Order: sequence, then C-alpha cells, then structure tokens
Amino acid sequence: MRRWWNMAALGKGRTQLRSSITYKWLLLLAAITLIPLLVLGAVSYSITKNAIDKKVTDASKQLIRQTAENIDIRFSGYKDIVMQMITNPEIMSLLHRISQRDEEVAEHISLTSKLAYFTAVSPEFKSVSFVTDDMYIKGIFRWDDQAELKSDFYSKTMGAGNDFVWFPTRRGYYSDTADSHEEVVFSVSKQVFNIHDGRQLGMAVVLDIREEMLSEILRNNAASDLRTESFVIDRSGVILSHSNKEMLLTPVAEWFHAEEANLLLREGREDSFVAHYKGKEVLVNYQQLKSSDWRVVHVIERSSLYKDSDQVIQVIAILLAVCALFSIVAAIAMANSVSSPLKRMVKAMKQVHIGNLSTRIHRDEKRIDEIGSLEYHFNDMVGRIEELVQAVYQEQNNKRIAEVKALEAQINPHFLYNTLDAIKWTALFQKANQAAEMARLLSRLLHISIGKGSDTVMVHEELEHVECYMGIQNLRAAGRIEVFYDIEEEAKAYRIPKVILQPIVENAVLHGFADRIEGAVIHIRCHCADGRLVFMIEDNGHGFETDMPDLYDDQSAELPKSASFLGVGLSNVEERIKLICGNEYGLSITSKIGLGTTVTITLPIMKEESSHV
Repeated sequence: MRRWWNMAALGKGRTQLRSSITYKWLLLLAAITLIPLLVLGAVSYSITKNAIDKKVTDASKQLIRQTAENIDIRFSGYKDIVMQMITNPEIMSLLHRISQRDEEVAEHISLTSKLAYFTAVSPEFKSVSFVTDDMYIKGIFRWDDQAELKSDFYSKTMGAGNDFVWFPTRRGYYSDTADSHEEVVFSVSKQVFNIHDGRQLGMAVVLDIREEMLSEILRNNAASDLRTESFVIDRSGVILSHSNKEMLLTPVAEWFHAEEANLLLREGREDSFVAHYKGKEVLVNYQQLKSSDWRVVHVIERSSLYKDSDQVIQVIAILLAVCALFSIVAAIAMANSVSSPLKRMVKAMKQVHIGNLSTRIHRDEKRIDEIGSLEYHFNDMVGRIEELVQAVYQEQNNKRIAEVKALEAQINPHFLYNTLDAIKWTALFQKANQAAEMARLLSRLLHISIGKGSDTVMVHEELEHVECYMGIQNLRAAGRIEVFYDIEEEAKAYRIPKVILQPIVENAVLHGFADRIEGAVIHIRCHCADGRLVFMIEDNGHGFETDMPDLYDDQSAELPKSASFLGVGLSNVEERIKLICGNEYGLSITSKIGLGTTVTITLPIMKEESSHV
C-alpha cells in the first residue's frame, strides 16, 4: 500500500512538473535554440560531408590519373630499352650465334656484358632473358624456374605479333655464379625480328622488372595526411603491387566484399564508388593503364576525410551544450520571474477564497509589465470587494435597525386610531357632531395612508383617501371647494401607488385656491389609454407661470411663489411612482395664470399587489 502511495505521489509530481511554467519555458527555449542548432549542425555536416566527398573524389581521380600516367611513362621507357636491346647489331649477332647451338639452356659472357650496359642505367631492372621454342638464353640472371615459365612466355609473346606483352607479378627465382635468390618481379616481352629484313627470328626477349618500382611510384603519389592505400591489379583481380607485401598476389575479393570486388573488374577505364575495404568504409577510385590492361586502385578511408567535419561537429556539440545550459538557466530565471508572482497571487487568492479580504500582494512598484499590472489590479479588486462587503454589511445592519424601528412605530398608528375613535365618541356624547365627523375622517385618512404595509392600493381606496381629506377641508372651509369624479368602471379594479392623488389635491387647496372664497372646483378623471392608466387632476385655481418645472431641481426656491409647492410634494409623488412603476411613468403639469393647473399622472396597469421595500 505504501509503495502504491509513493508511486501515485511520484506520478502526481511528474504531472505537476509537466504542467509547470518552468517546464514549458524549457521546452519553448529548447525549440527556439536547440532544435535550430541541431538542424543547422545536421545541414552543415551534410553539406560539408558532400563537399569533402566531391573534393576528395576529384582529387583522388586526379591523383590516380597522375599515378597511372607516371607508370605508363615508366613502362614506355622499359619498352624503349627492350627495343634498343633487340635492335643492337652486336647483341643480335651474339644471339644469332648462340641460337645455332644445340642447347636447351645457353649463355654467353659477351651477351651478359652487353645486356648489363642497358640494365645498369635502370636499377629496377632485374634480368633480361631470351627464349625460343626449345631454348632458354640467359641474359643477366638465370631463371631457376625457366622450365615452368619458358613456354608460357614464348607462346604469349609470339601470339601477340609485334606488340609488347606484360606479364603479372610473380616470385622469380634466380641464380648466378655466386648464389641463388628470389625476388618479386613483373615482366615485359617482345618478339625479336631481323633488323635488316624484318623476318621473325622465332625468339622473344623478356625483361624482368622489380615490383618495388611500382610500389615506390604508388607510395610517392599516395603520400598525404589521409589514410590511403594504392595498389595495382590485373584483369583477374590479383594484386600485382602493394606497399604491404603480404597482400601481393592475393585476390582483391579477400579484402573487399565480393560484389564490391567485382566493381573493380567491370568494363570502363575509370570509376569511383564507396566500398568496404578491410572492414572499413572507403572511397575507391581506379584507373586503367594505357600501356596494359592493369588497373591502378586508390582507396581512401572515409573516416579520415571527415576529421575537419568531426571538429565542426564537436564545436556544434559544445555550442549545443552551452546553449542547453543557457536555455535551462534562462528558462528557470524567466519562469521564476513569471511563476513566483503567480504563486504569490495564487496564495493570496486562496486567502481571499477563505474570506480573508485584507490579503494584499506585496508587489514591486518598479515592475510595470503585465505581471505588475495583474498584481495591481488584483489588489485593487480585492480592495473594492472588501469595500463592497463592508457596505453590504452596513446596509444590512441599517436595515435591521430600520426594521426594529418600524416594528416599534407600528404601535403609534394603533394608539392614534384608538385615540381618534375615543375623541369621536366623546364628541358625539357632547353633541359635537362636526368634531366627531372630522375625527372619523382623519382616522380613515390615516388608516388608508398607512395601509397594511403595501406600496399600492385599489383605485377606489385612493379616491376614498381624497374624499376623507376633502371632507376635513370642507368642514373647515364650510364647503367652499367642490370635487367632481369621472372614473371609468374598469379602472376601479386596478391598483396604484398609494397617496399620489391627495398631495396634488392638497396643493390645489392650499395654493391654487388661496384667498378664494367661492367657486373653487377640482375635477378628478381616470381612464385607460394605450395600455396605461391615466389620472388627470384639474383645478380652476390661480395657476403659475412655468409650463413644466423640473421636479428634481434643487433650486425650487427660484420658482414663482405660486408654484413653490411643487418642489417637495410633487417631487415626492414623482419619485415614488418611478421607484414603484418605472422611469417611463410619472407626472406632467400644465398651468396657465388665472386659468388653473392640470396635473396628469401616467401609471401602468397593475392588477396584482406590489410592495416596494
């Protein structure tokens, strides 16, 4: 169980690491820096490698052509020596006399002396011999294996006519009066003709040349800083000359793959290809000699070609390592510059989440980037939230206090009702009927005004409220003000904000009919129009000068004296209508001096009881 918990914790840690900003920054910088460097390194290496391959291939072809040309020049010199021998009268005279002998192997001191003159000029010459169908004539050294070679040399040379014949490298066994020895040589032969009439003499001259001569040419032309090898092969693929003597006379198939060895033997005088030589990848170039069908082969170990490229790769690897280190350091620094403030912000958010609204982020005032702006606005937001919470708390507290006071104030209306009722009955007992009626009307007026806690009343209740008020006024004024009602029956079933008609009527009584003894008339009309309920209260009072005063203007003191009443009473009615019904509803007033005033109230159709708290 503990092991499972450890694995789960490890997996969670890995998930958090992969989702962290630092990890993402590392990936981003790796993509921005390392990947381009890798691509650049790969492209550079590929371009460099291809350029080196092309340059080295061209250089190798040029080198092998030069090597083949040097060998051909030497071979041409050997041919000249041979021709000088077989066209020398003294040598030919000696050969003629020797050939008359009935000997299988013949030699003559004078012939040896004459031939030594020619071979002395070229130290690579080993020996000169002459062969006929049945005789071997020693020149410089005797062939100890002449019995095996004589017939082969003779038949091939005679079959070539007037052409030179080149014989591949062999181990030659020689002897003279002093000792016997062996040496690796290759040979060139030519049929001997009569120098006077050109007749065939049935004889061939064979010049043995030390293989070391070829090795020396190959070494001189192959000298370079690269790991290279050069050698000569014949048409059968046998190595005729090589600096490594152990490889002499071995087939190239021993050192190349079989299919690659066959490429060296295909048609064509020159070619180049990539092969595997002694288990290593090499670049191979070959060139066929002009003087024979032998081929000079040049191999270059490819790994030696790319020493400079390897140095480039090492430099790129070092740059990658430096860039990787820089990326890690930069990613951590950049991520910390972002993640550290965010972590502080997350910590602060958690504090706010649990209700600690006094939490603030300690920010660097000098930081003006997005993180700094985020910190600033976070602190500002939390501060505003704290202020709003305090305001809501204060509002709720004030509301609670108001509710308590409202409960306490409910006692006063009941006390007032009871008191007025007692006054009424006392007045009746004392035969003061007018005072009793005023007490009744006042009690009913207060009852409708206070209501049952609702903001709206029925239309007929509001009209009754006006009637109670006018009843009291007419008792005081001996019935000098007449009120006429024109109310649609449909409208009586609707509800309206309470106490909106009485303040308007009161203003007409107190200000419109001031100092008026008789003839005061108020018309109250109500009808429905365009989905709205419309009240019109008209009086024939004094009127005033302005058509429509601003009911919310604080400068109500500047209104005409006759209209100064509009500042408080009607503004209260207007405000309550808009608060309960909406801003599109309210009052409109028209007035003319000496003609009276008309107040129009526009209300929505309300059938349900509405309460504004």
